[in-house]
Amino acid sequence: MKSPLISRSTYMKKHIITSFVVLFTLFLTSFGAVAADSFNQAKEVNINKIVAVNIEEAITPATLNYLQKAFQSIEGERESAILIKINTPGGLVSVTKEIMHLIANSENLVIGWVGPSSASATSAGAIIASSIPVLYMADGTRIGAATPISGTSDIKEGDMKNKIVNDLVALVKSQASATGKNEEVFTKMITEAKSYTETEALKENVHNGIVDTIQGVGGLISTINNKTFLSHHKPFKVVIADNYVLTTMEKTLGQKLLSFFASPDMAYILFLIGAALIYVEFQAPGGFIAGSVGAVAILIAGISFNILSLNTGAFLLIIAAFVLFILEIYITSFGLLTLAGIASLIFGSMFLFQTEESYLQISSTVLFSSIGAILAFIGVIAYVFYKSRKRIFSEPEDPYTGVEITVTDIDGDKFFSRYNGELWQLTATGDMSKLKVGDKVEVIKKDNLKLQVKI
Repeated sequence: MKSPLISRSTYMKKHIITSFVVLFTLFLTSFGAVAADSFNQAKEVNINKIVAVNIEEAITPATLNYLQKAFQSIEGERESAILIKINTPGGLVSVTKEIMHLIANSENLVIGWVGPSSASATSAGAIIASSIPVLYMADGTRIGAATPISGTSDIKEGDMKNKIVNDLVALVKSQASATGKNEEVFTKMITEAKSYTETEALKENVHNGIVDTIQGVGGLISTINNKTFLSHHKPFKVVIADNYVLTTMEKTLGQKLLSFFASPDMAYILFLIGAALIYVEFQAPGGFIAGSVGAVAILIAGISFNILSLNTGAFLLIIAAFVLFILEIYITSFGLLTLAGIASLIFGSMFLFQTEESYLQISSTVLFSSIGAILAFIGVIAYVFYKSRKRIFSEPEDPYTGVEITVTDIDGDKFFSRYNGELWQLTATGDMSKLKVGDKVEVIKKDNLKLQVKI
């Protein structure tokens, strides 16, 4: 017969264990429910305004400036978003990193769309895409092939390539992880130059979905409405207002010019032209024409290579313009220095105050009226100069021949006449003693500093 004390002790142990298991199960269930509820109740991001920008060329300082101005245009507007339409073959790594920094640290929602069909987010475009929290692709697009290359070929194996690749890999892994994307696939885009179609990329969790249009039923904006995404490892829910406004920010004339000259091919050609002209100046010094034009080309190339900041380069171009105008006064360049100065002035004026940190802005009216006034002044001077030279070369060598003048002064046997504000001594082949003040005589010719007259 068992002891009642032992049976009671065994019963208590079983009761305690059972209670612990029940409580632990309830805890896990509650924790899972809270976690799921916190994701479902992600922070809402309300959007009533969307500003679209187009990246349709290589990633250059012009692209960065364009995006900076777009982000600056909605600064402080928490219910505004930036929509980046991507179709780029790649670009500068330094600029790419600055764009990623701009996107990752923006207080506004950033939406990316690789489109339309046949577009690509290649190289730098793929790296930038890793930092965009809401990313979609159109049908028939591609993304990847982000292995860094030099100007003409793949970067050779070695420490330098390893440093560049490892830095980019760490960057895209951190950005892709923060936005809920497959960091390993983005890594392969860099290390193995992998490229993916929109369908392959969606299966690999590179982007959030496939849409072919921006607006309308099934478009990008309606698709992302009331959906949850990830940014900085935190979920958020996009809520688009029914009366939202979609605008497209176009590039300014200055940005278009910068974009043209900032393309790698054009920047390289400008640099070579500038270097060649400066070389010519050193070989045949004294004219300053080749050297001055070359200096302007080098300055524009420096801005294109992102060696000079926009404001610094613009300021130097404006200074160079007025130096060229002054040189034109002392050097016969047949207008070449003036043309170079005008180009330098226009580029410098358009690039000035174009940085993200600059809250100053020259109005288009002031800019073009000032440049117009300077060009008008130069035009007037050129016209006066042209007329004066034309008059000099069209007049006869001796403008006094045949002119009738008056004897105004007599000093002994010397006779004088004041003509056109000048005092001329008169000579003649005949007897001049009969001449008196007030007599009219005809000039035969100018003889050095004297006028020969007919008596």
